Amino acid sequence: MKDFNTPYTAFINGHNVLDFGALVESYSVGGTPVTNSIFLGRNRTTPRLLANTVGMRPITLNLFFTARTQHRLALNKSHLDGLLVGLPEINLPDGFLYRCSISSIGDLQILGVEGNQVIAKCAYKLTGIRHDPLSIVAGNTINAQGTMPRMDCRLICMTTQARETLPMGPVTFVNVPAGVAVVADGIDGILTVDGEHAAGATFLHLPYLVPGEQTITCPEALTIEYYPTYI
Repeated sequence: MKDFNTPYTAFINGHNVLDFGALVESYSVGGTPVTNSIFLGRNRTTPRLLANTVGMRPITLNLFFTARTQHRLALNKSHLDGLLVGLPEINLPDGFLYRCSISSIGDLQILGVEGNQVIAKCAYKLTGIRHDPLSIVAGNTINAQGTMPRMDCRLICMTTQARETLPMGPVTFVNVPAGVAVVADGIDGILTVDGEHAAGATFLHLPYLVPGEQTITCPEALTIEYYPTYI
């Protein structure tokens, strides 16, 4: 079992950096940037919030690498670097997970040789969203954990009868047969009926949760999946 609170290690897409001969020298996680669009009318004293945007935290990850040769050192780093392409999920020693985007992969800096091991270090710069592991809740009412104003979620139901229309929160499916899985997926951004694209489905927006207790409108029993996410 992974110990996300162990110093000197981290996981990238489930792979322990120790498997690449790496140790966490240090890391830092910055605060979440928030941008507000404010309107204050002429000679008014009450500002109006028009919109706000919550961004991704700056993250710095400094790693030590060790190997018997510089060639093996470079290979190990290259394999680890490959895991960071795309939107990797990283577990840091603070116990949280971060869905990240890499912005800078540093070069290896050879520090010297100790015994039969070459030692080097490298710095990585990323931005990320802090969250906990996927939470799965049975039922149409949920007490959502997390502090983000909106948290993407996945709504799933197995239909007990055929329905001309099937509302699932902000999504409405049409001509749904009985005994099929219907998914309104606000995490991956897809709507499916029995595994196929949901033709004719309409939505105000993709499903999301807000912190605290809430009920999702649906005549069928739901399973709700989401990542508790933190500002």
